[in-house]
Amino acid sequence: MTMQNTPDRDLNTALHSTQGTRRTRLSRILPLAFGLALAAAAPMQAAQAETIRAHGPAQQAAPQAAPQQATPQAGSTGLAPVTKTEIKSQTAYERLLNNSGVSVQWLWSAERGHLNAKDVNDVVRIDGTQANFEGTLKINGEIVSIDKDRFTFRGTILILDAPDKGRRCERTGDY
Repeated sequence: MTMQNTPDRDLNTALHSTQGTRRTRLSRILPLAFGLALAAAAPMQAAQAETIRAHGPAQQAAPQAAPQQATPQAGSTGLAPVTKTEIKSQTAYERLLNNSGVSVQWLWSAERGHLNAKDVNDVVRIDGTQANFEGTLKINGEIVSIDKDRFTFRGTILILDAPDKGRRCERTGDY
């Protein structure tokens, strides 16, 4: 006995297999897409008064913070806190500290969100949010290393209601 396929049944089967593949692909691409969006959103800004020196002599002479003073997100997620951000490119370091905001591709019609980046005791910490009717992006963590065209982020990235309403994608780790 053979079963006859109807257009509705064929469409339904194809839709379910496509959605499963799409979800798997999106979960793998999310950290990469976020990193690329963040890198593209951080144009180089000229220093006005004086050049920012990453971990310069004045900062190294200051007393080091005790390792117990980890950020709340590092302690609550079980991630090891960053003890010192490795800076391989001074230009990229300055670009990150003077960023123009954060965005994720699924919130394309939103204004760029605010991204706060600061160097505290030789560890660059970032936190930011972008939100509109399409969804919300939140990022919070520390930078492990900064190279000329990328950086390694340790912390949590949370995307709500994007690209689909009701979707929650939260990742914690190194990206």
